[in-house]
Amino acid sequence: MLTKEPTIEMVQEWKRIYSENRDRLKPNRKSGTEINDYFCLKYAFEEFKSLKFCKVVKLNITENETNREKLPHGTVPQIVVYKSKDASVLVGIDLITGFFHIEGEDITRVAEIYDDLFAFRGLDEKDMENYFLVAQYIQCLDKRL
Repeated sequence: MLTKEPTIEMVQEWKRIYSENRDRLKPNRKSGTEINDYFCLKYAFEEFKSLKFCKVVKLNITENETNREKLPHGTVPQIVVYKSKDASVLVGIDLITGFFHIEGEDITRVAEIYDDLFAFRGLDEKDMENYFLVAQYIQCLDKRL
């Protein structure tokens, strides 16, 4: 999970990870429903009805070219929102694209969940052309070990 402005060293590291791993990867991206099912089985969150947070998640899809490309023509995001029992973390998952958005007061917990979902979700062919996404995926997989 990238939480700060990237440095030249970070970009160089991502490119190194990409070049070392790209050829051994195969597309394995999970659907939004699979990500949602995984999340619900693994985490003790409750469904949360929040139009405001749902809109934040939707805009992260529709206003970002990379995320928007994953939305099939003529469809709209189908977002489900969850909150932790103490309401310190919110998670939004789009059942159509598999995009997810996580935010909250507990930054460590946010990063743990994000990295876990990112590793679980995998990459599609288009993602595999992006050195940052490949490097992030490999780094998230390494954290799971």
